Formats: sequence, structure tokens, C-alpha cells
Amino acid sequence: MNNFKIGVIKTSWYEDQIQIMVDTITSVQGPVYEIKKVPGSLELAAGGKAFLEQGPDALIFCGIVIRGETSHYDLVTSETFRSIGSLALEVPYVPMINNVICVENKDQLDERIVKNTSSNIQALLSLLKGS
Repeated sequence: MNNFKIGVIKTSWYEDQIQIMVDTITSVQGPVYEIKKVPGSLELAAGGKAFLEQGPDALIFCGIVIRGETSHYDLVTSETFRSIGSLALEVPYVPMINNVICVENKDQLDERIVKNTSSNIQALLSLLKGS
């Protein structure tokens, strides 16, 4: 496998669970991983855009949004996905994967975190290899 440079943009929320995502990603041998931390999911796309100046071959975004009792969840999930999608359209030559997991509760997160992240890093590597 080529020594692709992959930028991992992660949030500062839910640090233990985000570290599981990062560990799952970086357990895949071959790529060189550079990690950038941003305050929250709303800042992921901006962090990714800034990271592009370092010339990564690909980006993967890591965040977690758990529904609370207000409409904040809806705003954060919609804007996060919109902004990452817009960045991907703006810079189509750099593969990007949105590994932001949006769940109702921590049990759902525990069920999905490793499976989703593993699938997403493999998808990103497939994009890089052109397969």
C-alpha cells in the first residue's frame, strides 16, 4: 500500500470515544496519519479546509453527536453534514469521508463506533487506490 498522507480531523467532544475512532483508523498500516483537533462538529469542515494546505491525500472527519432534549442536535447534524459535503464538492480531487456518528444515545454509539469507523477508513483507502 502506498504511503498516503491522511488527515484525521477530530472533535474535542467525547474524547474517549473519539480516541476509539482515531485508534481504529490508525490501526490500519500503510498510510501516514496526521491528526488535527477542532472544538466541535460544527468546526470539522473548517479544520479540514485548513488541513488541505498541508497537502494530504485524503481527509476523514471524526465526530459524535448525541441527541439531547433540545433542537440543537438537528442544527449540529444538518450543518456538520452540509459543510463537510460542501468542502468535498469544493475540493473533489481530495477524497473525504464523513465519519461523524449521530445517535440517540450512548448505547447506539457503542454499537456503531468501531464498525462504522472501520468501514469508513476502508472506504477512504479504496477511494485513494481508485478501486
